[in-house]
Amino acid sequence: MLLDFVRFVRSSDREAILAELSTFSVRDFIIREQNRGLSPYTVQGKVRALKAFSSWLMAEGYTSENVLSNIKLPKVPIKIVEPHTPAEIDLLLSAQNPLTTQGCRNISILVTLLDTGLRLGELSGLRFHDAHVEEGYLKIMGKGSKERLVPIGALAQKMLWRYLFHFRHQPASDLDNYLFLTLEGRHLSSNAIKLVFERWRKRAGVPRLHAHLCRHTYATNFLTEKCGDVLHLKMILGHSSLEMVNRYVHFASAQDMIRGRISSPVDHMGLKQLRGYKIDRILKARSG
Repeated sequence: MLLDFVRFVRSSDREAILAELSTFSVRDFIIREQNRGLSPYTVQGKVRALKAFSSWLMAEGYTSENVLSNIKLPKVPIKIVEPHTPAEIDLLLSAQNPLTTQGCRNISILVTLLDTGLRLGELSGLRFHDAHVEEGYLKIMGKGSKERLVPIGALAQKMLWRYLFHFRHQPASDLDNYLFLTLEGRHLSSNAIKLVFERWRKRAGVPRLHAHLCRHTYATNFLTEKCGDVLHLKMILGHSSLEMVNRYVHFASAQDMIRGRISSPVDHMGLKQLRGYKIDRILKARSG
């Protein structure tokens, strides 16, 4: 992403030096990228990278101030993303055989993701000794090498115990001593889990299966089921700010409105004309 900005500077016959990193040049860069028809998320990601680079330059003493501190992130559309439904999860579970090594492992992975909101890399990188299943928590190494403790529920504990005691192979080496392993006892990488999910969703007929949607499902259900407040959710998910958590609050509020069937203002207005309509009876008689 930084190279995109370097190419932008050079396209105007300027030298790509730190003096060219300014609010004016970055705003021009944003306009250029938006006019290229790039996704708003892509443009925002590039600006995030530039702002992070600017902060690093000041911290390392290359600049006397954070030259991009006044640059605001371009807005992106906030879309309502439906979490996985119980029906979808049942279909996924039905497509695996829990009495086989592969089936039990895959079910354990899905339940763990849905019960903890872990990122895919965090799940794949979870070491065996960091899974405190009996005590009911996992010790996760998150972004920025920040450790955090993530609680797990009774059903997740049950599935993990079943996998660990009956189906998990011995690691092929000390380097492979991760919680989730391949059938050969090797580390189950993030890419391998993606391939598992790709085959799984085709078999189950659930095309939306992917790890990030499991994380979204966890966060939404955490709030709608009143499992805790936004600060607890922030800690569990490993976010450094409440910005992302507030998005989940927005999603959860929408779910609450749908489930709770919020009272309608028109229903309370007592409109006699609407209540007196016999149109349904007339239409039914016509169709008969």
